[in-house]
Amino acid sequence: MKKQWIAEAAYLAVALVFIGICIQRGKDPGREAFGTSVTVTPEVSPTKEAQATPELTSAPVKDTIPTPAVTEPTTEPEGTKPQNPSGDSGEIVNPTMAGSSDEPEGIEETNPEAESWRMPGAIEIVNEHYEQYSNDKKAWWFRRNTEHKPSGSGEEFPIAEYSGFYLDKNVTEEDKVMYLTFDCGYENGFTPAILDTLAEKDVKVMFFVTKDFIVKNPAYVKRMKEEGHLVGNHTVRHLSSPDLTPEELAEELYEVARVMKELTGYSLDPFFRPPMGEYSERTLKVTQDMGYASIFWSIAYYDYDVNNQPGKEYVLEHFNTYHHNGCIVLMHNISESNTQALGEVVDGLKAAGYRLAPLTELEK
Repeated sequence: MKKQWIAEAAYLAVALVFIGICIQRGKDPGREAFGTSVTVTPEVSPTKEAQATPELTSAPVKDTIPTPAVTEPTTEPEGTKPQNPSGDSGEIVNPTMAGSSDEPEGIEETNPEAESWRMPGAIEIVNEHYEQYSNDKKAWWFRRNTEHKPSGSGEEFPIAEYSGFYLDKNVTEEDKVMYLTFDCGYENGFTPAILDTLAEKDVKVMFFVTKDFIVKNPAYVKRMKEEGHLVGNHTVRHLSSPDLTPEELAEELYEVARVMKELTGYSLDPFFRPPMGEYSERTLKVTQDMGYASIFWSIAYYDYDVNNQPGKEYVLEHFNTYHHNGCIVLMHNISESNTQALGEVVDGLKAAGYRLAPLTELEK
């Protein structure tokens, strides 16, 4: 009798447990029963899962210069400040020409900090303000002589009135001066060696850089400034200045100056080298109003074709034949011949009684 009661109690207990499990399962559909254990299976919201994953965005690329991708978290870390609207985040805003609906972000006329890269005294460039100036395209030329006198110039109008220079006309025989300048459109592997030679010879020069050169070689540009050289503006796309409107030309120069400041921490020096030596009265007035002096040359030679270099001996002979007081020299950083000859060129000019000076000595 006792055993029968125990068995019936056991059956009753099992039945009560089973009924309890069934009732509980009916109340909570989010749970699944496996034997006598219960495992919670949380519901997953696809929307919340997507929000928890940081979204990757890239800065837009609008020209042929590669722009590094920028990753931005969807939420701002606690305690941080928003990025400066001037673009200090490092994003490179490509130049947008006047009249385009694609306005460059981060530049506000009312924010002085956002325009710290502009030349002192620069004014706003508006197309209609320059209609009175001729835009007849000129191509710079000069006539060599072997008497070590100043080269004949390509001045078809007085460029000095627009802060244009090809020669220092205020030099004396008691203090003979020459100015070395390098155009840097891109890197060809020789810039470090050129900088090494200049440091060894204690010579300061001018480098005219494009946006592409700065973007791809910011460490070289920093070194130029740190070692006392001048770094001037050679535009974004190396286009003929008279082919652009005044506002387009201004944007070309503004963009190089802005990227220089953002990627290197240094400001450009107030000197401009017109691409291909092409200019007009109007373009010189525009660059003057932007705070730049336009720099031409009175010594130059074909050194820019990397596949047809003139050779070290040609460079040495050219300087030996055509050097003259107050000369501004045009060279290219991509030239193997220039790189090989530079040390001896400097030694030869010093032996001939010249100082090699920075362009800041020009009387503007």
